[in-house]
Amino acid sequence: MPKVSVIVPVYNSEQELRDCLDSLVEQTEKDIEIIVIDDASTDNSPEIEAEYQKKYPNVKVYRNERNLGQSETRNRGIELAEGDYIAFLDSDDYVNPGMYEELYQAAVENNMPELIVTGLSFVKGNEYRKKDLTFIGKQSTTIIHPMDNPDQVFFESPSLCNKLFRKDTVKNYKFLDVSAWEDIAFSFTRFLEANTVISKPTANYFYRRDVSDGVSAKNFKENDKITDIFVVADELEEELKRNGKYPFFADQIRALQIACCLQRIDEVNEWQESTTKEKVKDMMYSTMLEKYGDLEGIDTGLLSSKTGFSIMDEYYSYISEHKNNQNKR
Repeated sequence: MPKVSVIVPVYNSEQELRDCLDSLVEQTEKDIEIIVIDDASTDNSPEIEAEYQKKYPNVKVYRNERNLGQSETRNRGIELAEGDYIAFLDSDDYVNPGMYEELYQAAVENNMPELIVTGLSFVKGNEYRKKDLTFIGKQSTTIIHPMDNPDQVFFESPSLCNKLFRKDTVKNYKFLDVSAWEDIAFSFTRFLEANTVISKPTANYFYRRDVSDGVSAKNFKENDKITDIFVVADELEEELKRNGKYPFFADQIRALQIACCLQRIDEVNEWQESTTKEKVKDMMYSTMLEKYGDLEGIDTGLLSSKTGFSIMDEYYSYISEHKNNQNKR
């Protein structure tokens, strides 16, 4: 049984895929399996995958007969994984060569906790900062017990790819079939359900931005299914209700639900000015208010750590205007 199974969904990533796979086959921890699942790519990604599979015994390549999307592809990867821990890597990103050795060693030293988190760093476009893959970060390893410190969830990234998930904690959990943001529900619920989380300071994960066709570059656009963010936000609550932990984290969940929606509205603000833009924002604010209420009882300091102050001010204005309209009726 390998120590770590790394799941790499691929869709038309020929420009960045070699960097991604090189960072995996060069890992100092050799007891890992690399599960590459091609989601019916139409470029040269399958040829690159076949090359690595032929050269490296721990690279296992699978192909979806049709394009299933990120969620279903990751679900398939979880089913295939045999490691003690499961990791995810987007095919346009890459990792520090020592990442999985460092994180697995942290797991061994701390009685194999449910979740190990590491830092991440953003890189632009096709930049490949291999020479910088040694250390960037804060000071020391942190041991977190979410039941004792639930607010810590506000300081964690929703990214899947800077984490090791103990296999038994994710094998029965399915990614939501949504157009985007499926990682939010997965990451935050795994964090809150864990008894122990180990947070490492090293920036081991390198997240590419502004890659035109890459996985990480899929920003919120007008053709995305806008209401999917509410499906994701609701899943934060429903998953914790299923396992009986919701009462312990009710305040944090409502704040996270509001934060998720505000972040998406902030992305709508990047659209060109149009009637559609304002209608979408009004619909989202109205739905938020109906589903999650106003900001009463919310620690707005923690909330702003996720959203920023400008979008918070915008929501305050919407709530105030809504109340004024209600009073006039």
